[in-house]
Amino acid sequence: MPKAMWRKRPLFRATALPQSEPVTQGANAHSRWILLPGTLCTTEVFEPVLDHLGVEKGRRVPFPVDSASLPELGARLDDLVAPGDIVCGFSLGSLVLAQNLDALGKAKAVVLLSLNPLSDAPENAAMRRAVRDRILAGDAAGWVNDNWKFMSTSMGTEPRKTVVNMAQKTAQMIGPQTELAIARPDATNSLVSTDMPLVFVTGAEDPMTPPGPVEKIAGKAQRGTARILPGLGHFGLLEEPARVAAAIADGLEESLDGCLK
Repeated sequence: MPKAMWRKRPLFRATALPQSEPVTQGANAHSRWILLPGTLCTTEVFEPVLDHLGVEKGRRVPFPVDSASLPELGARLDDLVAPGDIVCGFSLGSLVLAQNLDALGKAKAVVLLSLNPLSDAPENAAMRRAVRDRILAGDAAGWVNDNWKFMSTSMGTEPRKTVVNMAQKTAQMIGPQTELAIARPDATNSLVSTDMPLVFVTGAEDPMTPPGPVEKIAGKAQRGTARILPGLGHFGLLEEPARVAAAIADGLEESLDGCLK
């Protein structure tokens, strides 16, 4: 039987949706969603988007990024992921997924939010460890507030309060998360070569995980599609969850239904 070909649409740059507009995602709302948060985040970071997608609370499965070992995290994912699951990561969580695609073979699709697929520059190590030390000293809130302009385009209080709250809850994870970020290899080749459905969503104004690298990868990946959201930053999930949900739903529709028999 000949191998299926996949139709790729031109790069999609999402326009604004009203914050209250629901997203109808059909069957994907009934899948189990495995959720990998980013550095100093809990699965609370996904909640507004999943609410818009109509994913039931009982189908949201947290997977904490609490180890500095990519192989260990991959083995745990391999044990957890079941046929039909959608695996979704944000920032560092997306990085873990990108480095462990072989462990996700049973999944229906992989959603990568705010991903930097490149290896970390060696000169960043000292800065990352200084941040780790500050967090472990009890100043998670101060660090978030001092760096908020790099994390979000939102000047509202609620997204920042949510991020501070998550950082305080997960401060004990910053050690392994820091080493994981420092030692990560480049994931470009694995992302381009996989035949898994990949949906990349990132904010156009995100300086922490700029959209350029994932745009290039999505253009080459066999079943990859990118949604770049104008006006949103790193925490677009909290800034405008309806727009992020719409981008995910559209990306899943393309990557899952774009097969030319």
